[in-house]
Amino acid sequence: MRLLTIILLPNLRSRALRVTLFLASALLAASPSSGMNWRWSNPTPHGNDILGMAWNGYLSVQVCDNGQVYTGSDFLGWVPQNSGTTNDLEAVTFFGNRIIIVGANGTVGYSDDGVNFTTTNLNTSNWLVSVAASPNLVVAVGDNAVIYTSADGANWHYQGQSPNSNGAWLLSVAWGAGVFVATGEQGYVATSTDGTTWTSRTGSVPNTQDLTCVSYVSNAAGAFPDAGFYAVSYQSQAFHSANNGSTWTTVSIPSNTNLFWTVTANNTSGLVAGDSDAYLATSASAWRKQSDPLLTQGSPAPVWPYYVAAWDSTNAVYRLSGADGMMVEGSPTNSNEYAWQMQYESPRDLLWAVAFAGGLYVAVGEHAAIMTSDNGGDWSLETLPQTNSVSISNSVFLCVGGSTNLLIAAGTSGSLAVSPNAFVTVVLTNADGTLTTNQANTLGVIWSSLPAPTANDLAAICTFSNSFFLAGASATMLRSANGTNWSAVSVPAAAGTDLSGLAASTNLIVAVGDKGLILTSPDGSTWTQRASSTTNGLLRVRYLDGLFLAVGENGAILKSTNGITWSSLLSSGTTNWLNDVVMVTNTCYIVGNNGTVLASTDLVDWTNVGCITYQSLYGAATQNGQLVVVGLQGTILRSQIVPNLTSPIFFYDYALSSGDDIFYVAGNPDQRFTLDSSTNLIDWTTGPLLDLIYGDGTLTFITSLGTNPPPCQFYRATLVP
Repeated sequence: MRLLTIILLPNLRSRALRVTLFLASALLAASPSSGMNWRWSNPTPHGNDILGMAWNGYLSVQVCDNGQVYTGSDFLGWVPQNSGTTNDLEAVTFFGNRIIIVGANGTVGYSDDGVNFTTTNLNTSNWLVSVAASPNLVVAVGDNAVIYTSADGANWHYQGQSPNSNGAWLLSVAWGAGVFVATGEQGYVATSTDGTTWTSRTGSVPNTQDLTCVSYVSNAAGAFPDAGFYAVSYQSQAFHSANNGSTWTTVSIPSNTNLFWTVTANNTSGLVAGDSDAYLATSASAWRKQSDPLLTQGSPAPVWPYYVAAWDSTNAVYRLSGADGMMVEGSPTNSNEYAWQMQYESPRDLLWAVAFAGGLYVAVGEHAAIMTSDNGGDWSLETLPQTNSVSISNSVFLCVGGSTNLLIAAGTSGSLAVSPNAFVTVVLTNADGTLTTNQANTLGVIWSSLPAPTANDLAAICTFSNSFFLAGASATMLRSANGTNWSAVSVPAAAGTDLSGLAASTNLIVAVGDKGLILTSPDGSTWTQRASSTTNGLLRVRYLDGLFLAVGENGAILKSTNGITWSSLLSSGTTNWLNDVVMVTNTCYIVGNNGTVLASTDLVDWTNVGCITYQSLYGAATQNGQLVVVGLQGTILRSQIVPNLTSPIFFYDYALSSGDDIFYVAGNPDQRFTLDSSTNLIDWTTGPLLDLIYGDGTLTFITSLGTNPPPCQFYRATLVP
């Protein structure tokens, strides 16, 4: 019998995920070489564009923008891996059990375990956009009709350009029936049996068709879809070749405006998908739009850009993946229709702002969305009554903030909601039928909609001199002592000038806005315009470590020690809009459009530390050394900049099954620890380095007992930086 030191934590939420040893040991390498370990908190499991996906019957792999790679078990339990590059990854395939990835600027890489990737560049600026494998050869194709081959996935050979391509770039390649088929722009098709000698097959596909994807279908049933190669195009057309790519016929799909990106099939149906929809058919002439709300037996697929489609034969479902990490599965019904559902129900409302107050992160955005988290990793979408100024269909919250006593969210057309610091009684029924009565805090959780104090958009909020202040469009400035009753304050700004930022020190409140406008007030009543030395719009201003910092248009960064005199900092190195600024210990971070994240320790020299998304980032907040940023498509990212070495790691459960130790561990998101063992509680052996990668701060870790386990074994979790 083996013993385990264990602490039981009741009522902890745990993920039903089996993270095996080879996956768990890789959790430390989620971000490539930026110096910041970014993690997705929303959408889950991630929000990167899924540009390629492969599956070998057990291990599933996704490749994405920004060099991101995710691996899972049968399309579940997705874990980020370090690809070794920040270049966009365009395609992935299995070559036996070896994973092959290709991408921007000649990027190629491979992995034999789904964890450790060897990535290099083929010394070309051409993007490799597709890859296919036969039993003994890998072929990659891309820009300028280039073709590369490899016999092992590690060593590559340039085969030149596809013959007679006439400037047409290659967009896809597939293997089947003993032949490689490459397709591209202007209806270009080429075939090869060895990857070296290629034959141009142009002519049977109109040169008006740019063939984005080609796929091979082997149909032993002999019914639709017919065996052979299928290709789809930007121009919403599909084509079929029954003779190994030599000649092609048009597949009739109802008129639509989709740009098709992907095609796949099982032995009874075919599926094509593209920029906003998917089409499925169980016969050559019966293609049906899958977002059609009139599907009688199934449920419609979300309208979404889909880049990858696959048939999962193990679970008998179609897999659709695409922009912003969207994953959808389609199951056949008892008719010829499919029922579609998102694998992960994550909010994707644009988030304009985030703040930390009253022990909670609070993010707000479009459709009056309010999301909260107590740890930056696990987020909840709060309920808000659609009354007074708030309408889910029309209201967009642009700012959030307040005090430990009251949180305020405000936005378009004066929409306003508040959440007070109060307590409500919660009665829980225990397993034995007894009742437990607790008091729960409502701050950030229970919200009330209030009447609009103005018809103008409200974009900024802060507290100053025992009052709440709101600022917004048309030089709107409002003041309230209780967050409910608001009065207008006159400010010296031209009519139509928008205010978008507010910040306060102990003795001064600052507002910023259009064309470099800066206003200050010592009391919130009398305002003075200050010189800013810029005509760039200023979106946000913050008071951080004794300094006012303002950021905005064209990479503008301004600072002031007193709020009165402002100086422009050295160039930020970007022309993107900069949208928010925070201080984490001694480092200042600025977030902006297109995934911009700047860092500086002296407010003079700025470094773009990079991010794992191109989504524009509009808000930032921090607590306990953690940086949280929010933005487009519900993006919420976190980075534990200062390691959390004070909060304990708990073993909240343990099981022994089929010769495996199964540990259930809990702590805070992104804490790192070693799982150490001892037979005598004196001599300890350092175990694997693990990471609480999931937003709820839990991890299931499985390791084998081995052939000769000791009679008694103790374990401990040791926190490490």
